[in-house]
This record gives sequence, C-alpha cells and structure tokens, in this order.
Amino acid sequence: MSDEAVEHFRAFMKAVGLHADQDPELARTAERFTGLMDELFSGLNEAAPQISTFEAPGLNESTGGSRPVLTCALPFQSMCVHHLLPFFGTVDVAYVPAEHIVGFGSIGRVIDHFAAKPQVQERLIIEIAEHLQTTLNPAGLLVRLRARQLCMEMRGAHKHGELISIEARGVLASGELRAECMAQFQRAEKTL
Repeated sequence: MSDEAVEHFRAFMKAVGLHADQDPELARTAERFTGLMDELFSGLNEAAPQISTFEAPGLNESTGGSRPVLTCALPFQSMCVHHLLPFFGTVDVAYVPAEHIVGFGSIGRVIDHFAAKPQVQERLIIEIAEHLQTTLNPAGLLVRLRARQLCMEMRGAHKHGELISIEARGVLASGELRAECMAQFQRAEKTL
C-alpha cells in the first residue's frame, strides 16, 4: 500500500462527505481500503501461476479414449472493473486430457490469479480458459462460470440473479461429451 494511494483515498472520502477528522470510525479507513485493494488486485502485479502437470502415458490406450476430467463449483470472487463492486460465484472446469493431467490445486490457483484484478466476467472466463489451454493442451476444454454481480444488485437494475458464461474448445466445443459435462456441472451446482 502506498502513502500516495492512502492520501488520494482520504481526499476522495472528504470529497464525498466522509470526514475522518469528525468520525473516529473513519480514522483508519483510507489505510484499510488501500490495503484491501492491494489484496484484491494482487493479480495485477503477479505472474500467472505455474500449473502442475503430470504425464499420462498410455491414458488413451488404457481407457479406450480419453474421458473428461471435471472439477466443479470452485469458488471465486472478483471486482467489477466498471463500478469496483464485487462479483462472485463458482467456476466449473472439464478437460479431456491429451498427454498430461493437471494437479487439481493448480486449477484453483489459476482461477484465483485471474480473478484478483478488476475484471468483467466475460474476460475472466477467457483468461482462465486460455491459460489452461496453453498449459495443458487438452483435446477438449470446457469452462463454465456462474456469478452474482453486485453492480447489478446494488445499483441500476437492483435485481438478484446469476450470470452464466461458457467457454469451450476442442472436443468439448459441442456434442455428446459436452452435454455430459454440462449435466455434471448442473448436478454439482450450489446456490450462490
């Protein structure tokens, strides 16, 4: 957290009528807020995480063709780039291994990294998919992101609802395997 950011936020607070010198509860708000922004936007200053992969020789031969591997309902939180309000939800990932399988913790780290900056849901899902595609080079990839957008709930429309984005590649772009994965995603859904 920089002293400059703290001073700018203090000036912003004063401009909107929040006077730290008149309300003791606001005395350290500028420091707290800028510290929070450092944490929430850590993805701006960090490289994308390495993904742990493991060779899977003979995977296709032993199974008669690769089957999808799924991780469902991984939680995330991010901040809307337009209003700096939170959006949060879950990410489901399915991939059909080609030569490598992924360490499951790696998928969560990828999600957390790309969510840790001001975002829009549509870009977040593409960044997650691009990173997984580039690193794993799977035969197919399917990513579904479900989110509540507080910029939609707290302002403007004032409506509660889920926004769903889907990004698909390779053998999971369409067809029976994709439908099977989508059905698994839906079975794993949790209320947001």
